Amino acid sequence: SSCWRPSSAKPLSSASLQKVADIAEEHVAPAGETIFTEPDPADYLYLIVHGAVELAYEWGNGQWHVVDTLVDGELMGWCAFVEPYRWAARGTAVKETRLIRIGARTLRQYCDQDQVFGCQLLQQITQMLADRVRTARARRAAA
Repeated sequence: SSCWRPSSAKPLSSASLQKVADIAEEHVAPAGETIFTEPDPADYLYLIVHGAVELAYEWGNGQWHVVDTLVDGELMGWCAFVEPYRWAARGTAVKETRLIRIGARTLRQYCDQDQVFGCQLLQQITQMLADRVRTARARRAAA
């Protein structure tokens, strides 16, 4: 079975959602809080429930450059699924932001134990990255 067949893109089962809910916790980040920063360990996958988070990269000159602002419903944390499991950016709450954070180590273990779940999660993360690349290209084209 392949993760990449269109027929494999199915919603998560209620049992899978319950497993994720069991390891999820709510976190409220006040405006200005650094939620994560490069190169710290990427210990969580985050879902923005309500608020906004700026993503910034340090491009080798010591200055951080904001490249995107993520809002309600968006995921953060692909780094938690790619070795060496370290953040590749900095995420800062633009305003008070309510997040769901999910322990990445346990989530990776769930993916190993249940390959259908792992494929579904990988598809979600890949879609998130593809959307961000499209957004970045559109912004550059408009600049």
